[in-house]
Amino acid sequence: MKKKILVAIIGIGIIVTAFIYISIYFSNEEVAVQPAQEVDDAQVAVYVSGAVKTPAVVKFNAREDFRLVDAVNAAGGMTELADAEMVNLAEKIHDGQHIHIPTKDIHFREIAASSDEKNSSEKNSSSSDLININTADEKELQKIKGIGPALAGRIIEYRESHGAFKSIDEIKKVRGIGDKTFEKMKDQIET
Repeated sequence: MKKKILVAIIGIGIIVTAFIYISIYFSNEEVAVQPAQEVDDAQVAVYVSGAVKTPAVVKFNAREDFRLVDAVNAAGGMTELADAEMVNLAEKIHDGQHIHIPTKDIHFREIAASSDEKNSSEKNSSSSDLININTADEKELQKIKGIGPALAGRIIEYRESHGAFKSIDEIKKVRGIGDKTFEKMKDQIET
């Protein structure tokens, strides 16, 4: 009789343990499945503006891994004036983000410089004795009093990195050209 009671208690213990194990197993499975279904329906919205073809709010599925380049492409891609080097196109996007694609300032400087060069070349044709510091090559620059090969190279380098000189006084910003050198050359140059 004691054996039967002991066997019954052990049997009940095994059944209770199995029931607890099964209920824990199935309750964990339900928790894992439920959030996944909620995430499927969620969306990420980002605002894309600036130098893109169609500035807009674009939406993506939150479960997928989207990058800034995907948002830009969803807004029609970049325009010709876009400066792609100023943004990290590989950056992950997040909900509520504002993505602004800047324009190239260099483009505007090039237009201004070419306009200045055109105006300067027109002036040059009427006054051939003055040397235009915006259009002169290294040989022409060396015709100016006080300018040798090194200074001529620095003038060209300055012009290429900063754009056209707006006035003849601006040449003093070139390393090696001070007030004394400028006084020698000012009657020989123009912009």
